[in-house]
Amino acid sequence: MLVGMPPPRNRPDRPLPPELGPATSHGYNCRCVARHFGLDPAPYGELPACSLSERQYRKLLVDAAKLQDKAKRLAAARDVAGAHRTYGKMREIAQRLDRTDLDLAAVSDLATVCYSAGDLRNARQCAEAVLQAFKVSTAAIVHFGQFAEIRMIEGSREVAERVLISLCTEEGDVAKARELIAGQRRRAALRKEEGPGQYPPELLDVYGADELELRIFDVRVQIAAGDMAGARAAIEEILTALDAIAEIDEIRGQVAALQAMARAERARVRQAGGEDADARADLLRLSAQHEGRPLAARASIELAADRAFGGDLPGAVAAIVAARDELADAGLNGDVAEASHALGTLLLYAGDVAQARDQFEHAGKIWTANADVPGLRRLDVALARCAMAEGNWATAGEHVARARESARTSGDWSDRLHTDFVAATIGFAHGEDLRAVLDLLLPLALAAAEYRFEFTSPQARTAWARDVAGPATEMLMALLAQLQEPRLAAELIERTCAVGAYTGVEGRSLDLTGSLPSLEMAPVAEGLPLAALGSVTSSLPLRLAPPPALRWSPSSPMELDPWLRLAAERYQLPRTVTETVETWPSAKPGRETFLLRYADAGHTFLTWRTAEDLDTVHTHPIEFALVGTARQFLDAASPTPREGESAADAVRRSLSADAFGSFEGEQRLARVLALNLLPADLVERLRRAADGGTRPLLRIQPSPSLAGVPWGLLALPDRRADHVLEIDEIGGCFDSDERVLDVADVSLLAPAAIPRRPPAADGPPVYLLDPRIPGQSAFGELGSVLGKQDPASPLIRHLDERLADGPVLPAAARGLDLVRRTDTDRRLLAELLAGPCSRLVFVGHVSRVRDEYGAQTALHLSCSADLPGTAAPIGTHRPFTAADLALSEMDSMPARVALIGCASAGDFGLAEPFGVLLAAVAAGAGLVAATVWALPTSAAVPGSDPMSELVIAVDTALAGDDPVTELCAWQRSRLGRWREKPEPAASPVFWAPLTCLDATDDGKTWVR
Repeated sequence: MLVGMPPPRNRPDRPLPPELGPATSHGYNCRCVARHFGLDPAPYGELPACSLSERQYRKLLVDAAKLQDKAKRLAAARDVAGAHRTYGKMREIAQRLDRTDLDLAAVSDLATVCYSAGDLRNARQCAEAVLQAFKVSTAAIVHFGQFAEIRMIEGSREVAERVLISLCTEEGDVAKARELIAGQRRRAALRKEEGPGQYPPELLDVYGADELELRIFDVRVQIAAGDMAGARAAIEEILTALDAIAEIDEIRGQVAALQAMARAERARVRQAGGEDADARADLLRLSAQHEGRPLAARASIELAADRAFGGDLPGAVAAIVAARDELADAGLNGDVAEASHALGTLLLYAGDVAQARDQFEHAGKIWTANADVPGLRRLDVALARCAMAEGNWATAGEHVARARESARTSGDWSDRLHTDFVAATIGFAHGEDLRAVLDLLLPLALAAAEYRFEFTSPQARTAWARDVAGPATEMLMALLAQLQEPRLAAELIERTCAVGAYTGVEGRSLDLTGSLPSLEMAPVAEGLPLAALGSVTSSLPLRLAPPPALRWSPSSPMELDPWLRLAAERYQLPRTVTETVETWPSAKPGRETFLLRYADAGHTFLTWRTAEDLDTVHTHPIEFALVGTARQFLDAASPTPREGESAADAVRRSLSADAFGSFEGEQRLARVLALNLLPADLVERLRRAADGGTRPLLRIQPSPSLAGVPWGLLALPDRRADHVLEIDEIGGCFDSDERVLDVADVSLLAPAAIPRRPPAADGPPVYLLDPRIPGQSAFGELGSVLGKQDPASPLIRHLDERLADGPVLPAAARGLDLVRRTDTDRRLLAELLAGPCSRLVFVGHVSRVRDEYGAQTALHLSCSADLPGTAAPIGTHRPFTAADLALSEMDSMPARVALIGCASAGDFGLAEPFGVLLAAVAAGAGLVAATVWALPTSAAVPGSDPMSELVIAVDTALAGDDPVTELCAWQRSRLGRWREKPEPAASPVFWAPLTCLDATDDGKTWVR
């Protein structure tokens, strides 16, 4: 009697296919089929299903369905043991019924349960068994002609493959994972073509939930491949799509599970991207929504790390232990191992090596039982760190060697990078065979630095630099110092300082005169030359590009070049072919040019050379403590407001006797900065160059920690002490008050790799002077910077003289009409820069548009909030950001630009310097005058007008033949007046922050 299944079409009188030869069950019992067709059943085996009545068969079938439902509920509740037992009963019934489809359904579900419990060995075995049985069953379906049965086992194959997708992703086999995902999508499309006549609704993905699950798998693959930016964008789209279908009854439970998956992945992406606060919010939400369930326990473990680093180590340990107990009760051994590893990490961080090792080994036992290869790799890394902490170098080396071999076999570049870094750390700490450590560490550090540019968002780049590239570079610089490799160290500094330009969409996307467009992510392109190292919101179509190929000097290529090739080969580094960019500007005829570049890597490192002798390099580490002392003194004197400090209070502090309010206070600052930041060999060589009768030119690219230094003001020491000095002892190092300005002219260096467009054609000067800002009082935070002007004011008389010399822009009949205008917004700026102009002089407010990890600078023009732009409005006003300039239709800047405002040269002070200063250079400006700190207005010294004096000096210099020389000469005259009469109106606080970024003679970079 044939029961339970539709009759086959084909008589079983053909030879069985080879695949069916060893099979005992393939959806039909051949003896029953033979009876159905009236054949002799003797040649066929007989299974229990042959003796069942229709009623018995149906009852068992209903029992199997109930057991499957129960098992799924237990699995959802993370009762792994109960789910295992229930699926075992379901399989017994499947075998009694000779129903391969039921057996495959149970085994595929078991694969999911095992995977969720961390039992990777059995998860893989179950998934692969389903796929093998699927092949056999498919052969039987074809043999017997019962194609309807395919729909009964198709779902089991999809479930099993999704387990394999997860396993491949974890093991770093990204190609295989992508292949399996593509296969699932292809079959889903075919099922939809066949329609409900052939497949039940659950296999047709009517509402798109299955596709969204595949997209979550895509995100995991993107993370494994290092594409955090793509993963971040995708996960937000997935969560939005899930919200749209969350209330559909038929899939409510499935969607809730997918939302939890997606939020967990988003937390991972946010953590990797440096968005710690947002990641913490995701974890807290998961913990609250799934309280009492394993998902909440997992979130608690993640949150415990923040708790520990916040100072509550006992509370963090207790939280992990409690979460681990919950996970153990649920039978989730994989999560138990993760909890033990997290606990061991915290204990190692606290210095308790013995207990940390115990926790790591507990995790290792579970990973060994589960055949969790990535977990075992992490175990070896953890045990290597424990051995290193105890000075057991041989054991540490054995563990890390196993981890490196495992990472190499996996093909996962990020794991290989991590394990190599641990090996380099052990080798460096041991101190033996440092050359071998260099062979490992140098390509690793280069690769880590280059991979930073694969991230689109500034938060992700900053997190990568902080957690990966930064530590590697810091250790490498210390190693190069020990090995006495100044050239390699200098090239690393040059490469750090050169770091790249922004690329973006081919065409500009921001119309300054139209409506705000939708700024969506776009592929990387080559057409948009922007400032180096920008930081804008991740929704803008901008992407940070790595530095191009560099050349050290006309006679010498970079010694780093072969190391870069090795890094690309070893770590699958994406490399694009670019033109070679020179790292040096042209020498000034008749005067010696010094090139100084500072880079922060734990300590701060300086490399200097001269344009006349590019191959002789000098490299100096400046200890973190020395930089910290310099910063402390500078911050105490700077008029840039501190956190919570008003601008007025900041100016009063800056003009106090301990700062810029007295000659003694200012001189003390100048001496502290020089002793800590200028090495003796540089000072000696600078003086020797000046002795020739021509002032040398000192060109400096500061690191972020030194962006606010007024370099020209620094005093030149005559000797150095052999011990740490107290503040009242520093005078013994100086015979006079000679400053850098006394012996040299000073300007800033632009990053070598900024591409730029040609400047605008020569024409009238453009003046944007103290624009009126919508909604702001003249006396408010964004009020007037020039104060009340009248026809007799020095600045107005200067502007009248300019008008007498020829036309200016915007058109005006008198100088007073150029100040405090209401129409100087971004539309007018775009219009004025569309034609010829010789220079742009902006005087007004400059501020940072910042978030926790990235920032850019912005000009405050007369822009209303309804004008398009990237910055959030401030009341009825929208700032004009560097991104607005970069994305706009402005074709070019004039060759000379002045940005006179609060810390307008502050681009260099950001982790990723991107501001109007460097954006102007990218747009064609060869020389930009700016200030390194917030400028006090003339209201700080009633009866004087130092702000107008500075504006007049800058405009006069920009109109001259050599602006850098003229501005430095003007500053020397101010320094002389300060020495003669140190009164507030003459204080360096008003004139010392002025500097010029001079890129006129390094246009050999990427001219566009």
